[in-house]
Amino acid sequence: MSTILFHEEEKILTKSNNTIKQCEENKILLDDFEQLAKDYKKLLKQTKFLVKMSDKQQSQLTTMTEKLQSSNIKLQNEAEHAIRANEEKLAQFLDAVSIGVFVLDADGHFYYANQKAREILGDEIFMTKGLPEIYRAYIADSNTIYPNQSQPIIQALQGKFTTVDNMEIHKGKKIIPIEVWGTPIFNECEQLIYAMTAFQNITERKESEKERINFIEELASLNRAYERFVPRQFLSLLEKKSIVDINLGEHVEKEMTILFADIRDFTSLSEKLTPQENFNFINSYLSQMDEVIHKNNGFIDKYIGDAIMALFNNADDAVRGAISMLNRLVDYNNERVSAGYEAIKIGIGLNTGALMIGIVGGRNRMDGTVISDAVNLASRVEGLTKVYGTPILITEHTYEKLADPNKYLMRIIDATRVQGKSEEITVYEVFDADSPASIALKNSTIEDFEPGFVLYNSDEVNDAKALFEKVLMVNPQDKAAQVHLENCERVLSTKMPENLTILIVDDISENIKVLSRFLTGKQFKVLIAKNGKDALKTVELIKPHLILLDIMMPKMSGFEVCEHLKSNPKTINIPIIFMTALSDAEDKIKGFGLGAVDYITKPFQKEEVLVRIKTHLHLSHLQQKAQWYIKKANECQYIKR
Repeated sequence: MSTILFHEEEKILTKSNNTIKQCEENKILLDDFEQLAKDYKKLLKQTKFLVKMSDKQQSQLTTMTEKLQSSNIKLQNEAEHAIRANEEKLAQFLDAVSIGVFVLDADGHFYYANQKAREILGDEIFMTKGLPEIYRAYIADSNTIYPNQSQPIIQALQGKFTTVDNMEIHKGKKIIPIEVWGTPIFNECEQLIYAMTAFQNITERKESEKERINFIEELASLNRAYERFVPRQFLSLLEKKSIVDINLGEHVEKEMTILFADIRDFTSLSEKLTPQENFNFINSYLSQMDEVIHKNNGFIDKYIGDAIMALFNNADDAVRGAISMLNRLVDYNNERVSAGYEAIKIGIGLNTGALMIGIVGGRNRMDGTVISDAVNLASRVEGLTKVYGTPILITEHTYEKLADPNKYLMRIIDATRVQGKSEEITVYEVFDADSPASIALKNSTIEDFEPGFVLYNSDEVNDAKALFEKVLMVNPQDKAAQVHLENCERVLSTKMPENLTILIVDDISENIKVLSRFLTGKQFKVLIAKNGKDALKTVELIKPHLILLDIMMPKMSGFEVCEHLKSNPKTINIPIIFMTALSDAEDKIKGFGLGAVDYITKPFQKEEVLVRIKTHLHLSHLQQKAQWYIKKANECQYIKR
């Protein structure tokens, strides 16, 4: 509207100017002038109205602006008041907690400390504008200043979360152990805005720990006093309601399953620990296994160092208990590794049989015990777990007592003879607690493993060897298969080969020609060397079963060749027969001293040579066989704890 009015004003003013000019020229009429005056008055009136309206609107706008400013100031004041109130409440809350809290800004300047922080650290360290000096913080149980860069508040300023419990505050003669948590605080742009530490006085905890140690010592003392009494586990087996009903010599015969469990390499492990650490380790381990055994309806008869002997009323409970022990061991090892300790392995042996359970001792000291060959056998079988690299082994007696053997993952491991027993005992591996990968590999090879075991025990050693090699191609980590393969190889190595190899070492071609033709005709494979160096090279490539060695050779004598061969572990057992024209006793003594088994004097008789060769080949075979049987007996057939 104002645009239209002002447009009319321009028209009226223009018209006024024209009228004035006409007046000057006396050309205007009176009526026109009067009309112009009216229009001008009207325009003036409208202009005044517009000015008035504009002033009113300006006044209203000013009023609204003042109201908005007043409202904003009020809201700002209310917000600041709310923030101050919340900060006061937070401060009151933080002052009420028993944990010290102090905060630095991103530049490391002091921002806040609650009452507990001031109480523990002292007010004066928070008066600086820069980083508070925490130089009264010491490494626990020492007078060494805590390293600045390792302090949680410094770590928090670097954006790291940390926790330490090895710090002490020294205030005069007073020492305050503290546990400290360092926490960086970030804004929504992930920029560090504050570094906060929370800490608490752990004096009571330290004192409690000392009290706990004292309590353990008192408990150990009480346990030693109670060792005169029969363990409570025997009460139910002996059908006694109270320990006061127990009398020396009381016993009962029962068929039970015995479990022996032992920690692998415990001696080397314990040597790395202090006595207290050993005590803690054994107790933590045994408490884990104790719980599992009891959950599977068994009870621990005794602890033998790091070993456990437990009894079960039926075989299935015992097998399930053994599997559960290994499963629990996985969790326990995870805890040990997380705490910085190495994982442990255990072996478990099970056997089922008749037991005599009773009370032995004297008037001042009685104990419950189990007497039976079945116990000894369980212990021996546990020892076999080391040989075959299997965590659980059970005897055929336990296998036969299982309600359904097919419920478990098992394979036959060996038929072995235990010390003091004439009959062989069949032993089975239970591998339910293996890793999924190990279970899959053993299941996929069991159709070769068990037939290989049968063939080996049926003296079909070559066929058994092929099957065990097939198993190891699929599962190279199968130690039981490796043991059986080594047994096959030892048996085969002690059998007289069909084609025996003889190495003839002589610098006279005619001697070589005669002996070679003769021995080849007797179904021997013949190798030839015309000097000592060639002989040593030949033996490196092909190991002969026997060597005919001339003494008198140029450059390297037969004595020197023999000395080289007997100093090499790979060739030390090869029989060597010297061929020589020398007949002096000193030469023969020297030859025997170097390791030769016989002498053939030139010129030689072919039949004599043949007899001597066959004799010493047979003796060598018997010697190897005897060594193998001795080694096998020491390794696995007569396992001793």
